[in-house]
Amino acid sequence: MTWVGQEPRVLEREGCPIHYWLVGDAGRPLVVLTHGAGLDHRMWRDNVAALAEQHRVLLWDVRGHGLSRPMGTRFTVETVIDDLVALLDTVGAPPAVHVGQSMGGNLVQELVRRHPDRVRALVLVDCACNTAELSWMERLGLWLAPAMLWLYPYGALLRHSAQSVSAVESVRVYCEEAMLRLEKHETIEVMRAVLGCLRDAPDDRIPKPFVLVRGALSRAGSIAKQGPAWALRDPSCRGDVVIAGANHCVNMDAPRAFNDAVRSFLATLA
Repeated sequence: MTWVGQEPRVLEREGCPIHYWLVGDAGRPLVVLTHGAGLDHRMWRDNVAALAEQHRVLLWDVRGHGLSRPMGTRFTVETVIDDLVALLDTVGAPPAVHVGQSMGGNLVQELVRRHPDRVRALVLVDCACNTAELSWMERLGLWLAPAMLWLYPYGALLRHSAQSVSAVESVRVYCEEAMLRLEKHETIEVMRAVLGCLRDAPDDRIPKPFVLVRGALSRAGSIAKQGPAWALRDPSCRGDVVIAGANHCVNMDAPRAFNDAVRSFLATLA
């Protein structure tokens, strides 16, 4: 089962043509793949076929990313969640398993908070916990980050970002190419929105089963530090899976191990 070469479907939303793809038997449980900031649907190229063996797979380009351009209205978490809900309505989706990488993981945490009826379970891939307790230094870093990005030469910022998220050169090349589709002010707008997901609410819990999957080499933010504590504090968490030899783009760096981890979790939901 493959989606390569399949023509995308388009959902027009507030000035943005949301591009999406459906792969697999319509009668199977649905898995929705949401990519990280600056990237697009292609980041799942080595995962779709494996997941589609037992599931129907929906992948999409988030507003402003990939083929879903122009961005249209301003990029906010509320707008993107509304886009995703409209997309689920369009395809007639039952409650689905949502797999989100980095930004995608932050977004699907917001989805389950706002629309729990849309979610069957979550796979949170190398993303920060939206509700973790924040130190004063972390709060300061969140406040300063957008201003620091404005000062960073854009080309150097993208090269550094691409180099830091993967252990595989071909993945780094893809990441830099994908990120270049966004203009600097759009990238900062996206990052500001994603950082806005992070709030100091350590007593909050995710009301659906979920699993954490991350690369052993990832040094993005506080993800590595948060993982074990997050898995222990939330009774809905089914595990904190750490994949050797993989960086922040763990699903691209080690696709076979990633696919096995996700399919093992999906099997527990049957």
